[in-house]
This record gives sequence, structure tokens and C-alpha cells, in this order.
Amino acid sequence: MGLGVLRPRPEYGEWLFIGRKSGATRGDFTMPFTTSRSVVHNVTARSAVAAAAIACAALLGAPNAMAQGLPPLAKELNPAQTALILVDFQYPFVNPDGANYRAVKKELEEKRLLDRTVELVKKARSLGVLVVHVTEGYTGDYREVDATNPGGFHRGQILRQAWKVGTRETSYFPPLMSAEGDKDLFPAPRNQISAFGGTGLNEILRSKGIKNVAVGGFTTDVCVYATVTNAFDLGYHVYALRDAMAGYFPEQSELMLKNTYPMWSKVISNDDWLAMLERGEATR
Repeated sequence: MGLGVLRPRPEYGEWLFIGRKSGATRGDFTMPFTTSRSVVHNVTARSAVAAAAIACAALLGAPNAMAQGLPPLAKELNPAQTALILVDFQYPFVNPDGANYRAVKKELEEKRLLDRTVELVKKARSLGVLVVHVTEGYTGDYREVDATNPGGFHRGQILRQAWKVGTRETSYFPPLMSAEGDKDLFPAPRNQISAFGGTGLNEILRSKGIKNVAVGGFTTDVCVYATVTNAFDLGYHVYALRDAMAGYFPEQSELMLKNTYPMWSKVISNDDWLAMLERGEATR
């Protein structure tokens, strides 16, 4: 892979840097051009060339010298240090009569998302993973949110009079409800976009020694994404379960999982995540 070439353009008083990777031109930029009238100018020009080469290496991908110093990523997970966070498996998304069901129906059916999530939870419980069911909910008059905030998330809920605690709309998906002996966690309803917003979830997970979190639910492009980025910023190792989430806009969600989520998480299938836990359990 070549770094590119630096071409003088004295007629414009500048250098043109053309970066190349795999034969494609990319990373073009210019810098002031200096002539050889003085030693000082020559030194300045050479310094500029060196700076350009360094910048190109950073932008276009230098040899993997720095990457070789990184520790390897985990191939196994300790179930006792891992939580499965499920976001908003509630009536609007999981029931055909729910207000948001139509938006996610295609993904629910194509992925068999609900049935597979039930299977996922059963397996996670059996391995000793902490299963966390995060819900959205507000008081009857929405006193806990700011209706003047220009962001549309809470204003939309107020206009629709949606997600009021104690109503059918905030009811949970029955097949995911815990049974006697299960140690699932149901935090207080969230009133922010992230699962960590207003729920005390971070403090609870810290107290239980949780290091790794896997996230699924609704929706890939809104609350699940907010939860993933929030968890990353809080220092958790985050696994985004692509089989267990659906988005309002499927095409956008797929692009996010491909191009954006990897910045904050490891995007992984349910089966591959469970396999990491099984390897971790076997080595304990």
C-alpha cells in the first residue's frame, strides 16, 4: 500500500498531496509551497513534506506497528461478570395492536426476534448471566420531563400521551417475565433515551461486579443505540446483539450496525455471544 505522492504547484503557491490506497485516489489536500530561495525555506519545505507523510500514514493506514501493541480482544466471557440488557420489550413493540408494532413487524418476523429472544434469555439464565429488563414509563402528567426541550423524544410522548406507568402500553412481554427462582432485574422505568437514564442501572451493575453487557431490544436506531454508547462511555465491554434488536428504519439500522455500532461495541449474533459465555463457563 503506497502512501501517495506530493506534487508541487508553484503556479498556485502550494503543494498538492495525493494519497493512494489500493490504487484509488483519496485523501487529497494542499499545503503552502515554498521555493528554494533560502535554506530556511528549504528546511520549511522538507518539514512540510515530512508532516504530510505522517498525516497520510495516520489517515490512510500505516503499517500495523501500533496495532501490534494492543492486547487481544476477549474470546470468552465470564457469565458472573456479564449482564444481558433487554430494552423495551413492551406492548407497543411486541403486540400486533401496539402503536409501534407496524414499524418493526418486518424485522420481528424475518428474525423470529421474539421467539429467539425468549430462547436467548433462557440460555443466559442457565449460564448465570444477569438478565436486565429495562422499560420506559412516565407519570400521568409527565412531570419528570421538560416539555420545552426542543428535542422531540419527550415531546412526542406527551403529545401521544404514551408510555404512562400502569397502563396497558407499558405492560411487558409475558414470555420474558421471570419465574420463581429466576434472578432477573427489573429496574425502575427509564425516562431518558438510554437504559441507564433514571434507572440506577449503572450503580446496580457496578455493585454486582458486572464488566460486560450485551444489549438488545427496541430500537436499533434510537434507545438501543443510546444504551450501547452510554454503556461504552461508562467503561463496560459492550456486545450488540444484532439478532435481538429491531429498528424503526431497517435500512438505516443495518447501516448503523455495519458502520457505527462497531465504534462502541462488538456486533455479534446471539449464538456467537452465547458461545463466548460457554467458553468462559468451561474455564472457570
